[in-house]
Amino acid sequence: MGAEHVRASDADREKIVERLRLAMNEGRLTLHEFDDRLQQVYNAKTYGELTPVLADLPAQRGSRAAATRRIPQWVVIMWIPWVFVNMLTLLIWVATGAGYFWPFWVEVPWGMALLIPTAIGITVQGNGSEPKTPPSH
Repeated sequence: MGAEHVRASDADREKIVERLRLAMNEGRLTLHEFDDRLQQVYNAKTYGELTPVLADLPAQRGSRAAATRRIPQWVVIMWIPWVFVNMLTLLIWVATGAGYFWPFWVEVPWGMALLIPTAIGITVQGNGSEPKTPPSH
């Protein structure tokens, strides 16, 4: 019996979903195609049913995948307003004479509040187990 008849695990399906998500983010798949393939992945029972879902996509590049795993996109998005608001407070502070450094009271408490979910998000994502790649034969 070939490997295409071996049953796939939930972890195998999640790895395929992540590769599809990356392909969509790169513009290789439309949202509609992504949705169709997502349904195929979650309906698949064997490796043989998973393999065609990725057949027309390039192999996953290790360095890009590792970089996207280090810092989740939601963490970057969460910090963007903090950066811009603090740039604005610094500009106002300089424009008003640069006396007492009051922007501290905006930067530090908000930054500390953002550090907690950031640390949790990066830690949890970093501890995730790597699912096995479906065998080729």
